[in-house]
Amino acid sequence: MTVTASQDLSEEFAERGWRNEIVTQPDGSEIYVKIPLTSEEFLHPQEGYRLPNSTFHEDIAGGVKDILTRRYASDRTTGVFRDLIVKWGIPGLGNHCPDTFVVFGLRNKEDIRTEFVVPVEGVRPGLIVEVVSPRYRKEDRQTKVKEYAQAGVREYLIFDRRRQRKQVIEEVLGYCLIDGQYLPLTPDDDGRILFETVGLYIGLQDSRVVMEDAQTGERLLTSQELEQQASQAEQRASQAEQRAAKLAELLRAQGINPDEI
Repeated sequence: MTVTASQDLSEEFAERGWRNEIVTQPDGSEIYVKIPLTSEEFLHPQEGYRLPNSTFHEDIAGGVKDILTRRYASDRTTGVFRDLIVKWGIPGLGNHCPDTFVVFGLRNKEDIRTEFVVPVEGVRPGLIVEVVSPRYRKEDRQTKVKEYAQAGVREYLIFDRRRQRKQVIEEVLGYCLIDGQYLPLTPDDDGRILFETVGLYIGLQDSRVVMEDAQTGERLLTSQELEQQASQAEQRASQAEQRAAKLAELLRAQGINPDEI
């Protein structure tokens, strides 16, 4: 297969993300041109920047958002947000756009937000979740560890997936803020990490996020998994009704009233 320059550029945009820039043509007209993001722009994006994504990235970040949103659905002071720019209001620290983050102590959870401004909200994220972008692995796994600690985020959760020697390696990393610095959290024997902010053991299984309540041991399911369970239960109930109807028909054929058994 021949790889064209257009294909190369499309792959670069997918891996690096992009922003649109207005370019004035010789005739005075203006056009939008896609510009790949730099490392600094990835770390501290502005509104309108398109960050890199993948199916794994979307499944994990979306799954985390889905599960945690339902977990805190009845909690009027806890919000779960996705791909929302966070403005810290800390001199020297740029904005971030976490894949997913949880905020406790909100005053107005139901407000429509286009950004999360910490000085205005009066609270900061308690847990930030990032799915590593392969092109920016160092930024997600190293730089953000320092910057989220500087921002005062209590816990930082990282999901990573990479190929090494023809094998796929999936990792879950966790950090907890102690005396202004992040210390790594130790996984249990199953590779899960306890995040106290949300009271959950969190891990990966077959490229899917797994969350278990630390107190009850109950696994928290995604909306899709809950729908599948409901569909399967409905199917089992329907099959049971069909079997009961056939049995009743058989009994009546033998002169037995099934209602009197």
